Amino acid sequence: MRTQDLVLQSDAVPGGTIKKWEWRCYSGENGTYNNFSIKLCHTTRTALARNFTANFDGNSPVEVYKKSVQALNPSPRTWFGFDFQTNFEYDGRRNFLVDVSWAGDSGGTAYTYWSPATARCVYNTNGGTIYLANYLHYMRITLEPNAVTPTSFGRVRAVFR
Repeated sequence: MRTQDLVLQSDAVPGGTIKKWEWRCYSGENGTYNNFSIKLCHTTRTALARNFTANFDGNSPVEVYKKSVQALNPSPRTWFGFDFQTNFEYDGRRNFLVDVSWAGDSGGTAYTYWSPATARCVYNTNGGTIYLANYLHYMRITLEPNAVTPTSFGRVRAVFR
């Protein structure tokens, strides 16, 4: 299974260090996911295509979380997610992708809420047909904002009388 969600810069995500990713659970059941991985990647795309690699837009994804076996047991109407093993430095200027994949599972399922959004999610199941969906999963992040750089103020002159 593999899924990509497109987060637009206009979604009001500030630049900074992303340390955690979560989804809002609609319903779920106990399960384990094998070779579970989350990657984030900057992209200039404003809509996704049915080609996972092309969606990276020539950028290299950063694997922020990986487990050989990931257990899940989310409760309905709660957030579930993962503290990253490697932080992602989001520049706050470009869009970015959330790429989640796993190879085999015990049959457990975590359904999440989603919002309508044109061509913002692409997924496939077990290497089969790739679907382009007009929604975006309901997600939240833990982010440490970038400090303001001195160059963002330009030159400061003081005038005293």
